[in-house]
Amino acid sequence: MPHLGRLLDRVTWSMLIYAVLSLTVIRMVPVVLSLVGTGMSVGSKLFIGWFGPRGLASIVFGVIVFDAGVPGRETIAVTVVCTVLLSIILHGATANPLITALRRSGGNGG
Repeated sequence: MPHLGRLLDRVTWSMLIYAVLSLTVIRMVPVVLSLVGTGMSVGSKLFIGWFGPRGLASIVFGVIVFDAGVPGRETIAVTVVCTVLLSIILHGATANPLITALRRSGGNGG
């Protein structure tokens, strides 16, 4: 894979928007829908959707596509790097405040 610095120089607004959508709507909506009927609070469902695994899968699938030599592989690599770095920053910054908020709200209540 290309050097990380060279990939970051290639980040576009559309890649950044996709990364944000991937970390929010694209991930959270299916998780929340899959937890309907569990009795979990909306806050708990959103918490699981926000912090659910996604980085490793993004890297593995990105490497598979990159190694396969498909057209657009550079764009895919840059988008994966952008998404994973944004995930590290946002999830790191929100972990403690969201855990505190979930505890205050009662966590699993309906």
